[in-house]
This record gives sequence, C-alpha cells and structure tokens, in this order.
Amino acid sequence: MILRFSITLFFLIGISAIYAEKPASATLKERETQKQIDLQRKNGFGDNEIDTLHANIIGNLRKMKKLQDLGVDKTAAQYLAHTPDEHKELYKKDKDGKPYMEIKLPQGQSYIDYPTVFLYDGVAYIFPKEDFSDLDKIILTFRRVNADGTIHVKEMRRLVNPSPKSEGSEKDEKGEAKLDTNSDIRLEYYRSLTSDTIWPNDPVQPAEPDIAMVLNDEKDPLPYEKQKHIMRSYKKMLRKISKQTAFKLRNIELDQKQMITKILDYNTN
Repeated sequence: MILRFSITLFFLIGISAIYAEKPASATLKERETQKQIDLQRKNGFGDNEIDTLHANIIGNLRKMKKLQDLGVDKTAAQYLAHTPDEHKELYKKDKDGKPYMEIKLPQGQSYIDYPTVFLYDGVAYIFPKEDFSDLDKIILTFRRVNADGTIHVKEMRRLVNPSPKSEGSEKDEKGEAKLDTNSDIRLEYYRSLTSDTIWPNDPVQPAEPDIAMVLNDEKDPLPYEKQKHIMRSYKKMLRKISKQTAFKLRNIELDQKQMITKILDYNTN
C-alpha cells in the first residue's frame, strides 16, 4: 500500500476526468449521490483519526523536545557507548531557519508499471510550531526514476499540508470536536528528462512544480474518488510517521534511563 501511494498519489486524474461536464439528465440516485458529494466537499474532509494522529505526532515531538532541552541526547552520545559517539541533531533547519524533523519513507524498486522498473524513495518533513503547541506543516515527498532505458524520466510528487491541526477544544453545532477540513492540502508534481536534474532533499524546493493542485478547491475540486483516495493514503502515511516518532521518543527515554542506571551503578562491597 505504501508503494501504491508513493507511485500513484499525484497521478490523480486524466484531464478529461477533471473537466468532464455533468450529464444533461441524471437519475434520482445520481442526483442524491451528487448532493452528498457536494455536502462532503462543503464540510471538508475532516477525519477523527487524522486529527488524533496529528496530536500523537506533535505529542511525541513535544516530549522529545523536553528531553532534548535536558541534554539527554547529547549526554547519551558522550557517555553511554564505550567510546564517545557523534551526536546527531533531532532537527534540521530549512532556508528560513525553521526546524523540522526528517522521517525516511520507503525506498526500493517499483514494478507497478511493469515491464518498466522504477527506483523510488520517500521522505517526510515534520514542522512543529515554535512553541510545540501543534504541528505547523507536513510535507510528504516521493521521487522516482525509471531504472532502464536510454531516456530517464525523473519525477517528484509532494503532498503539502500547510495547516495540520490536532484535536482541539473548538466545537461544532452538535457539540462535538470540530475537525480539521484538510481542504487546503496541496499536491505538487515535478518532472524532468535531463540526467543531471536532482531535486534537493529539502522541504523548500528552488523550482516551482510543473503541476500544482489543491485537494478541495472550491472553484475547481478534484474528482471525489481521488479526493477520498488522497485522504486515505495521507492517513496511512501519518500512521507510519506516528510510529516512527514514537520509536525515536522511546530511544531517547531509554537513553535517559540508562544514564540514571550508569550514575547509580557503583559497587559498595
């Protein structure tokens, strides 16, 4: 499923599917279906699990930040191993100086367009807000290139969530937690036929995308089935990011426990 997501995420629709006109006449069932679709688009693509995953991810980052402020990661690198280890910073910084955590996504070979074989890789960039109260931005990037042939087509697809929100205290008219609509998620596609083109492993790209679309543009929304597919795929990636940040947090917490044990480990005999 990861592979399918990484390869097909931005092959969203054929041009004819985007601009296809509605039939002149529609059955009652078709009209009711369209009514439900219009209502869904109006309300956005909120999802309880997505908001919960956002909350889990920023919660993990917040706890890591506290341990990092205590110097646990630096101290562990210096003293836990038999020889001092190189300390690796948890966060990198973009060109504007904003910190982000880089999470590796799957890489390998893709046979989905067999007989053409592709090499692919993926990375997620997780930006916390300055005070770590919530997430500031999430960028999922997937790159691929055909592994054989005389012409190599290099592609990069990105999903950018500019405002990922966690479970909040804001309520809707029913008194339930108001969900993030996710309508402003942006989809980007880059393509090149030149052999020396390499898009930098960086959240801020120097070049503009060849194609850019918004998930739920009010004036020109994507086809409904593609909208649902994107949200399902985004949720699957969030699950993996949540697990990886939780794993990073557990490692730092384990380092802290080992440091305490090391301090108390003396022979009284």
